[in-house]
Amino acid sequence: MNANSRKTLPVLILSILYYAVGSSFSNRQRTYASLGLLAGAIGDYMITRPSDGLFFGAACFSVGHIFYLFTFTHRIGDLCLPLLFIVILISLVIFYAILALLLIVHPIASAIMITYSFLLSTCVVFSGSLYIHGGPYDRPRQFNNLLRFLGFLLFYLSDSALIIHHVGIAVPVAEKLILSTYFIAQYLILCGSSLSLSSSSSSLSSSSSSCCYCSYQVQQKSRK
Repeated sequence: MNANSRKTLPVLILSILYYAVGSSFSNRQRTYASLGLLAGAIGDYMITRPSDGLFFGAACFSVGHIFYLFTFTHRIGDLCLPLLFIVILISLVIFYAILALLLIVHPIASAIMITYSFLLSTCVVFSGSLYIHGGPYDRPRQFNNLLRFLGFLLFYLSDSALIIHHVGIAVPVAEKLILSTYFIAQYLILCGSSLSLSSSSSSLSSSSSSCCYCSYQVQQKSRK
């Protein structure tokens, strides 16, 4: 199995399996999560290609993160401002240290990377805010939201290491670090999304049952 297959097949298979067996989840949410994984698989393939593969891969990952955002942004309450400031600070450091140099030589490719970095940072801030503060449908510090938050943090770490390594700055055990954090990140994001959808379905079923029971009680009292 070549390098392209090692990176692409696991996420591609996971996207197909998740869409096929996740019948208990919302069709729309399941589709968004599956498309996010599929875009990641395509990005995995593109990023291993020579020349501008990194930038085409970043474009695919950007699409994937947009789909991921669709799965949970409606659940967010308040933003966690300290987390927002930390992510902005780290992103600015990476931008000035690395992307600013690429912006002069490859403006279009750098614009793609900046857009992708913005989307990934948004995912980190939004998922972290949902975990810390909760939202209309979630209590603060729920386990499913922790998994999603950790997934995006690892995604951020993986891609930061990838960009740093790509511009020629030595990263210890770069390939193992990038691949391991990336695959774990995808798995954690998927687990967090699955648990969120399951809990939402359970809550909805419980609410429906309660409403039906209350209606039944009202009808019984009216007959008496």
